[in-house]
Amino acid sequence: MTKDDPDKTRVGAFPGLAEYLKSQIESRTGCLTLIQGHEADLGKHLVLKNRAVIGRSSECDLVIGDLRASRQHCEISARPDGSYVARDLGSTNGTQVGSLPLKETISLRDGDKVFIGQTVLRFFLADDIDLEFAGQVGYLLGTDALTGLQSKRKFDHALELSLRVAANRGACLSVLMMDLDGLKGINDTHGHLFGAYSIQETGKLIARVLGERGEACRFGGDEFTAFLPRLDAESAAVVAEEIRGELENAGLERDAVPLKPTISIGVASFPDDGTDLIQVIAAADEALYRAKASGKNRVCTL
Repeated sequence: MTKDDPDKTRVGAFPGLAEYLKSQIESRTGCLTLIQGHEADLGKHLVLKNRAVIGRSSECDLVIGDLRASRQHCEISARPDGSYVARDLGSTNGTQVGSLPLKETISLRDGDKVFIGQTVLRFFLADDIDLEFAGQVGYLLGTDALTGLQSKRKFDHALELSLRVAANRGACLSVLMMDLDGLKGINDTHGHLFGAYSIQETGKLIARVLGERGEACRFGGDEFTAFLPRLDAESAAVVAEEIRGELENAGLERDAVPLKPTISIGVASFPDDGTDLIQVIAAADEALYRAKASGKNRVCTL
């Protein structure tokens, strides 16, 4: 006498379970998660719909900062039967799936790892619960909870990488150091919830003004920082003035209490104001100090 197969017993005990499990498998969606590589990229994930291109170009569906990756490095495509295939796009340093160099199209299996330079992407099939979980983890890893801006850790590595790219291309890059004016008065008069609201709304405003021109994070407390690739100090100061003017005229209020924070901003540029990251940030800090010392609510360069 043999024991029943527990899986068959379980399926047989619930009419329709086999069909349900089959439908769940068929409805799973291909996804990529970046599990190794540049720290600014860790946790990035992509839900694969039809065709996704991976590479360093900002036009790619999944942008990676690996300098060994080509601008358009490889692609992953969905087939009509629900399977997924990977193809190299003539990259300089090649693509690998598992231990196999990607010379032709390769079908991907659940759990396969795709190697691009020093970057490793994990391919997996996900149901709706998996997709929601992956999205939440990615958000928590890379986002400041109060403002919705990038986390400082992610921003720092993105800035470091962008500066390296600027140096390699002989391009410029500017850094903004920003500090809210009047936050202590808001906290003392109305309480810290009103101060936190001011910080939160300022972060949203900075992100809105920057748009695709740059990236920002909350540096700490009521301090923010941003970088703008390809902009010199003069052009970056124009963007900084947009931020300053937008906040001054924002008319922030909470619970019918008017709040009037302003912002002081220091601007410095690579390579004119510094030839490495430490020098550029120090120069932007010095410019911020000048903005605060000369009356606040203003933009200063060196």
